[in-house]
Amino acid sequence: MLLYGVSMVRNEADIIETFVRHNLRFLDRLLVVDHCSSDGTREILRALKQEGLGLELDFDDVEGHRQAKTITRLARRAFAEGASNVFALDADELLKMPLRAKFERWIAIVPPQYCAAVEWQTYLPQSLDRDRRTPIEVQWSRAEEAHGLHKVVLTGAFARASTATVGPGNHTVLMEGPDQDLETNPVQLALCPLGIAAIAHLPVRSVDQLMRKVNTGWAAHLTANPSDTTLAVHWRDLFADFAARGTPDLERYRTIALNYGLPMARWQPSSTVRVVSDPVPIVMQNRYDSLASPAR
Repeated sequence: MLLYGVSMVRNEADIIETFVRHNLRFLDRLLVVDHCSSDGTREILRALKQEGLGLELDFDDVEGHRQAKTITRLARRAFAEGASNVFALDADELLKMPLRAKFERWIAIVPPQYCAAVEWQTYLPQSLDRDRRTPIEVQWSRAEEAHGLHKVVLTGAFARASTATVGPGNHTVLMEGPDQDLETNPVQLALCPLGIAAIAHLPVRSVDQLMRKVNTGWAAHLTANPSDTTLAVHWRDLFADFAARGTPDLERYRTIALNYGLPMARWQPSSTVRVVSDPVPIVMQNRYDSLASPAR
């Protein structure tokens, strides 16, 4: 069985090396498109590829956030190369897979008309002002998620359906068929048991990184989908929040981290959200932190 990961990344220099090295402990190959990075992400990816890691690299310098189309294209390329299953990953996501053989046994019995999904777990930043050169610590997560979302793992069902696409945020698969409409009905997803595989999500890692992520993401969304008010709501809300309030203080920063991805109307005060220690071991050291630079 060949397991692939596909990803579209932008200005993730503080985590991109960890993302590649960690996830390639569990995957056979990673296909990554760098989208307009200007903070050293691209240079770090090139250095990792030159090491001979299982990394295939492409570049997209057209403004606008067209993630779904890019991920769909990469997934089809992965299946054409012989992938059995494909994880659709963002740069701030690290696989949790205690035993790959156990995951392979589980996904082998997923019904052939299904794709799969894994739990998407929110992890907290280790401090307010983490320097990009400080090793990333992945320890504290929400005890219970509020977003109700998962991340997809594509199967042969996707590969066999030429019109299937990965949905926004890599949370769904949209399939066309006798009983399904491509625009409105997602394909059925088999949910992987938490102890077999999951994804640790680290969207908030420092104040500077958070503000750049929101400002860049919202601008890219407006370029690609200027009339769509249903997508990227979290970026829209945080963009307006930063404009009104300025740089978040420690309490606001923690609240954002705990509620990231949720509409603000559903946010919970940080004092009411229970967190647990659920560490993800980061066993490989970074070699290319010196290639990172302030985003232009």
